[in-house]
Amino acid sequence: MKRRSVAAIFAILALSSTPALAWDPFREDGLPETSEPDREPDPAPFIAPPPGIYYVTDTYVADVVTSSGPLTTYSTSTVHESTGSFARVLDTVGTGASSAFDGSAFNGRRALGDGRSVAGTYYENYVLGDGGFVPISIVFFQDDAELARLPAATPAPPSVTTVPAMPSSPPAPIRPVTPACCAAGRSVTIASPTAAPARSIRPGLSLLPESAPLARIEVLRGRAVSLYPRAFADDREVPVRSWTVIAGDPGETLALSGSGSVPFRTSWDRLAPPGAAYEIVFRIEIDGPDTGHRIVDAAISVVVRSPALED
Repeated sequence: MKRRSVAAIFAILALSSTPALAWDPFREDGLPETSEPDREPDPAPFIAPPPGIYYVTDTYVADVVTSSGPLTTYSTSTVHESTGSFARVLDTVGTGASSAFDGSAFNGRRALGDGRSVAGTYYENYVLGDGGFVPISIVFFQDDAELARLPAATPAPPSVTTVPAMPSSPPAPIRPVTPACCAAGRSVTIASPTAAPARSIRPGLSLLPESAPLARIEVLRGRAVSLYPRAFADDREVPVRSWTVIAGDPGETLALSGSGSVPFRTSWDRLAPPGAAYEIVFRIEIDGPDTGHRIVDAAISVVVRSPALED
């Protein structure tokens, strides 16, 4: 009994030592009142762009046309900045091909020297409004090049040979010519000289200085390639004096002519239209003791394959 009385006394002392909580008679739960923390307003709902629409980071500035010798390049100038707009690709067209968007771009679409429309891509620009993405304009990014056509050579007038009339009497017989110093010697007949026939020249282009010439090659988009103009006479190679690109699409090159010891170096950043290839025509000059001074033309087809260039 004494032990139970002592335990009860300790329990009463413990309860009396605990501080009493303040009580608000107007609160139903009897807990202290606390203030709610301030919070930021809810952000505007995110609107995802439709498929194909992307955020613009390179803005159109102007159409650019540059010339280097016979090569004219049509490109588009941009500045790396964002105006808060969006865009999508409408149509990509090749040289001379028509598009449903022709005449709708605010910057128009140029033409090559022969009247064909330049290659490039149509883009549509958008801004994000309260109701979603609103189209505001169409722009054409041109991407093409051409070589000036060489003036056609004027053909030489045909030579006219006059055939003498047959004499009424037979001509005198041709007598052998006898040198005065050798009257007692043998007779000598002088024959008219005959020009030696011209040797056939076979031109070509190869990827290496000593590899076989090729009529068609395949390269990756943006990959640098070297072409060696060459010439052969009776299956024997003859030195090339110089070469010049006279027609076709030479790609992204710095030189359209060079000496025989320097290859033609270039690359193509654009794919040709489906099923087509880039044709290049070279004018090759040779000058050797066996062939003389000769000019021959060689052509090659270039097929550009993917993958596309990385930005």
